[in-house]
Amino acid sequence: MFVSRGEISKLEIQWSPIHENKFITWGPDIRMYEVTSVPENYKNHDVPKGVILSSNTIANLVATSTNHRYVKCIDIYPKPESEIMLAIGHANGKISFCNFGLASNNSNNILAGLELGPSSRFARQCNSISWNPVNYNLLACGLDKHRSDQCVQIWDVEKSPLMNADLTAARPFFEYGIGETAHSIAWFNSSPHVLAVSCNNKQIRCVDIRDASRSTNTAHTRAVFGIDIAAYNNNHIVSYNDNSIVLWDSRHLEKPVVTLIQSKSIIKVQWCPTRHNLLGSLQKDTMAISLHDMQQSMEEAEPSALERTVHPGQGNIHLASFSWHPIHENRLLAISQTGIMNDYWVFERMTLNWSTTSNIVWTYGQNNLKFISDKDLIYSSFEDVSIAIKMRAFSQYGIKDFVENAKLVDDPIIKNVWSWLDLNRRVTKTGLVPTTSDIPFPGIKTVLGLESTTTILKSELKHVQWVDIQGTVKTYRSLARDHALYLCDWGFDRNNVSHISNLLRKLENENSYTRAASIAIFNLRMRDAIETLNKGANQLPHLSMIAMALSGYSPDKYSMWRELCSKTREKLTDPYLRAAFAFLTTDSDSHDAVLNEIGIPLEDRIAFACIFLSDTKLIEYINNITEKLLDQGNLSAIFLIGSSPEIVPLLQRYLDNTGDIQTVSILVLKTIPCDIVHEHPNMMNWINSYREMLDEWRMWHIRAKFDIALKAVKPPPQNVFLSCNYCGKNICPTADEREKDSEKEVKVQRIKDQGIENGSNNLKFTACPNCQSPLPRCALCLAHLGTASAKIPIRKNSNKQLSNSSYMMTGQGVNNFSYWFSWCPTCNHGGHSNHITDWFSNLSMLHEMYFNRVCTASFVLRNVCIIGGLELCRS
Repeated sequence: MFVSRGEISKLEIQWSPIHENKFITWGPDIRMYEVTSVPENYKNHDVPKGVILSSNTIANLVATSTNHRYVKCIDIYPKPESEIMLAIGHANGKISFCNFGLASNNSNNILAGLELGPSSRFARQCNSISWNPVNYNLLACGLDKHRSDQCVQIWDVEKSPLMNADLTAARPFFEYGIGETAHSIAWFNSSPHVLAVSCNNKQIRCVDIRDASRSTNTAHTRAVFGIDIAAYNNNHIVSYNDNSIVLWDSRHLEKPVVTLIQSKSIIKVQWCPTRHNLLGSLQKDTMAISLHDMQQSMEEAEPSALERTVHPGQGNIHLASFSWHPIHENRLLAISQTGIMNDYWVFERMTLNWSTTSNIVWTYGQNNLKFISDKDLIYSSFEDVSIAIKMRAFSQYGIKDFVENAKLVDDPIIKNVWSWLDLNRRVTKTGLVPTTSDIPFPGIKTVLGLESTTTILKSELKHVQWVDIQGTVKTYRSLARDHALYLCDWGFDRNNVSHISNLLRKLENENSYTRAASIAIFNLRMRDAIETLNKGANQLPHLSMIAMALSGYSPDKYSMWRELCSKTREKLTDPYLRAAFAFLTTDSDSHDAVLNEIGIPLEDRIAFACIFLSDTKLIEYINNITEKLLDQGNLSAIFLIGSSPEIVPLLQRYLDNTGDIQTVSILVLKTIPCDIVHEHPNMMNWINSYREMLDEWRMWHIRAKFDIALKAVKPPPQNVFLSCNYCGKNICPTADEREKDSEKEVKVQRIKDQGIENGSNNLKFTACPNCQSPLPRCALCLAHLGTASAKIPIRKNSNKQLSNSSYMMTGQGVNNFSYWFSWCPTCNHGGHSNHITDWFSNLSMLHEMYFNRVCTASFVLRNVCIIGGLELCRS
């Protein structure tokens, strides 16, 4: 709701530079308003007094001045803690002062009602007027041309008398530009003695009022209107002409910094006083204010401007003027050509940052930042997958076994995938389902032989008798179908009563009564289904009515039971019950009502299809549902394709849909053979991306465990070697040599077990194999490093005397750790790793004495392992 002031020729609006809640408008008359907030108890039917500027601000008219005619320009007195005082420039060149007749003890009120006139007796228009922002007593005005008079006049309203008692006019404090025209003027904020003046429709000059002859900084341009100085950059000057906005640098006025071409003629430009390099402009007959964010890098690059528009008005209302608020950031007032005013806040271009720890930070104004932590309640509404990934990683998701992974996720599809992979591994390990090295986790299509388009499925048709009632049902049987039923967890002997009973009891214990009843019906055991439903009636009373309905089943196709149940089964809310009644009332062999029941898990529908569908229909059904799931990127398709090569596009589609890089990477590690991983670089990119994510979250231990699992897929190359101190060559045996040494050790051990002594010392590696230089000796046992420490020295007595005699050889077996080289990088003393470990584990006094003097030892054998806390220094 707004108030219109009627059609007028021109309207301007201006915030007071010293009052944050006052502004003026002027046209035929001058009005002063005070802005207040809308009361909290304001209701739509309560019309508040004043003009509504926005949803939470109201402007109350404070005063009006109507005795000023032919007003051309106005500026508000900027001295702090003073009442509103206006300097008004008229068409005849006069400057008058107005305070709306408000009584005040302020000394500046002596100006009210007085006038300043041009020094010439010829009247000429006052084009621009401006108070000095620092020296508040100085007032500058720009006048039209007169051949014998100055176009710029500066008055000192405190020192110079405005009008003598004998009516003789006072003289200006400073004058400039004889015989010229001043179109617009503006003071520099940080240089209050310098004035920017546009003259003669062709120049912009910087005039120093201390010495006008030194004002030589001049720009030649036709953009001479609306000069304004930036508040945060004293060197930036803006002006306009027609449809061009020109930005200048006062230090280099030879050429403009940037020129902005607009679609229509410009009527006003103004720098935002609360934002760096933000310029507002208004074009003729437009409903929007253009904002230009001036961008200039520190390098000598070409400057640019980011432009956008804001619409402070409502509807198709053309704007007449606007004014930035001097204090409140990004706030402006706009006035339309019909007098409608709007208080508008410009929404900031936010710089949004999303940290690796899932925290969101964005700019809010010039000096504020807003922050949302991943622990905030509002963050849960974002459904950010990274939060779920982090929580799963903390619980070691993917590092544990399949069953544990299923317990750590909330997504039912992912949970079912891990449960099925665990089932798949169990049935393949026991040999119930065949598998190959290429496809360690076979899917339904694999076991049915549907991976190849030329494969023909051959099944045996059997008419199976109901167990408890009369009638037969057409079923199909083959070895491939039996394998598929094992993968569906339906791999039980349907002729064995105990097998089916055990399955039903298991489902009843899980409170899955309707599923147990449906499986019993699909296995042609009506009595078991009815008994199961009666047991479930203790928790779900309506199941007793379902059991009663099933007790009247008749295999006759034309029975009333079949007719009535086929019409009412759709009203059942449980999908298993709908499927069971659809099976009992169907007239065809397609069983579409059961197979298309999406409320039933995929594995149960596939198991049903493997029993009751013919070969042709089974192949068609499985191919159709596989194609559908692959197109959707649904991980349930793994149940059909297993770990075949089709899993690669499936994981890619799932990753594109969800961003769950964690599950994709873990599935690659757990299910896909190494050769397939190496053939598809995308898989390694997924794995590396997940590793980088864990690094960014500083989850080092989780990432280390993930790397251990990754090593089985892609062993890391050797990158550290043990080199000889003399020749610098590698002294470690190669992998083949280590394998030969292992065979030789086994042979020697076999000989020893047979009681045959071998006097040779072939297993000792005491010298560099390249230059034959001896390796260092162990500081404890004095044997050359490289030889196996067959026995571990342990202290014989309990006192803490530091003597080599306190060690004795025991019968403790050889440890692989004993082969590792260990030394102190500071003093170069070292020895067998197990000797040093035992030394410090028993001689704690020595450890305490030299704790602050020694450094950490490194243990090396082919690959490097760094273990902290084992120091050796006997110097």
